[in-house]
Amino acid sequence: MKMNLKDEIVCLSGNAVSWTLTASQTKEVFEIIQIIASIIVSLLTVAYIVWKWYKKAKEDGKIEAEEVVDLVDQNKNEIGDDEDDKSRR
Repeated sequence: MKMNLKDEIVCLSGNAVSWTLTASQTKEVFEIIQIIASIIVSLLTVAYIVWKWYKKAKEDGKIEAEEVVDLVDQNKNEIGDDEDDKSRR
């Protein structure tokens, strides 16, 4: 069956709308992927800090309270906890 000009215009218009919507949604999909990747990288960073601390703290066979305080301080420094936050507590 041969399509007439009106049918071709309708098909092309439908495709144009579909392509436009797909292109606009692609940006949103990439933003979601970027957020998920950022969360994963943040979790890996914290896990690496804790792993390094645990390896060092476990060298003597036990973990003391002072070593736990060091871990908390190190995580605050890595995350970006500044002096203004400490003064508000």
